[in-house]
Amino acid sequence: MGKLKNLTQAQYLAKFSRAVRWRLPPQEAEEAISDYRELIFQEERDESKLVEELGEPVQAAHLLTDVKTYRQWLKVFAVLALGLFLLAKWDFMGHSSFYLSSYDQWWYPVWVMAIGLPLSLYWFRRHGQKNGPLSKGLLLSLGTVLALGVVIMAWTWHVTDPAFLDYYAGFGGIPWHITLQRYLITYGGTACALAALPGLVLAKCYDRRWLALYTLALTAAAMCGFVIFIFKSMDLSVAIRGSIQAYIFARIIPIGAVGLVGTGVALC
Repeated sequence: MGKLKNLTQAQYLAKFSRAVRWRLPPQEAEEAISDYRELIFQEERDESKLVEELGEPVQAAHLLTDVKTYRQWLKVFAVLALGLFLLAKWDFMGHSSFYLSSYDQWWYPVWVMAIGLPLSLYWFRRHGQKNGPLSKGLLLSLGTVLALGVVIMAWTWHVTDPAFLDYYAGFGGIPWHITLQRYLITYGGTACALAALPGLVLAKCYDRRWLALYTLALTAAAMCGFVIFIFKSMDLSVAIRGSIQAYIFARIIPIGAVGLVGTGVALC
C-alpha cells in the first residue's frame, strides 16, 4: 500500500468539497462539507495524520454517496456531454459521420438541442438548488455568449442577403465577408459548444442557475451547426440565392427563441 500524501486542513477540505458537490445532491453536499469542516479544524486534530484518520478526500466523499442517484447523474451528464462533443465536432469540421437517408444533416445539431434542453432542465429543476444571489460571473458569461451569437447570426444575415449572393456569384475570388463568416461560425460555434460544458459542471457543483450558460451556449452552437451544414450543401444557383436567407432564418429564429425561453427557465 502506497504512502498517504499529507494534506493541509484547507487542502483536504477543498478536495473533499469538490468531490461531494459532484457526487451528492446540493443540500446533502453542504451538510457534509459543514460536518467535515468541524472535524478537520478541531483543535486537537493532528494535521499530519489528517488523511490517515479521515481517509482520502475522494474516498471519504465516496462513502457518503448514494450510488444509485450518482449513477443516474453520470448517465445524464454523459448524454449531455456527448451532445456537446458532437456539436463541437460538427461546428469545427462541418460534417457528420451519421447518414440517415430520410433526414438532412443540418437537423442533427437541432436534435442534440432537442434532447439536451429538456433533459437538463428536468434534471436540474428536480435535483438542483439555487444558492444566494445571481453570480456576476454567470451574468458575464451569458452576456459574452449572447453577444457572440448575435454577431454570428447578424453576419450570417448579411452574407445570405440575395443582393450580396448575386454579387458573390460573379466575383473572381472569395470576398472577405465570406472568409470572416466561415471563421465566425466555425470557431464561434465550437467555442459555444465548449463553453456549455463548464455550465453543466458549475450547475451541479454550486448553483443550478449556471445551467443557463449551458442552455444558451447549446442553442448558439446548434444554430451555428445548422447554418454550417446548410452552407456545406447549398449551391449558388439563381433560385437558391433568392431564398437561402429566408429558408435559414425561418428555421433558426424559432430555434433561438426556444433556447432563450430555456435559458430563462434555467435562471428561475
